[in-house]
Amino acid sequence: MELVDEELERLRGFGPEQLERLGSPSDRVSGEITITTRIAPEGDRLMVLVEAWRGRRVLATGGFAMDPDGTARTPD
Repeated sequence: MELVDEELERLRGFGPEQLERLGSPSDRVSGEITITTRIAPEGDRLMVLVEAWRGRRVLATGGFAMDPDGTARTPD
């Protein structure tokens, strides 16, 4: 979960334009764990999902929505 939290915090510092340029999905490997980030538009905001997994097993997930003004929040 710590790796997911760190990645979410890093991504919250981006603006919407930077998030859109990342491409989706994108993977980053940390030891034996892969961190996958998916970014998808939903209306006028971007939905960001981060998963940590090993092999085929998902270990942790988290996400947030980013409004056009760059405000990031966890959806209800």
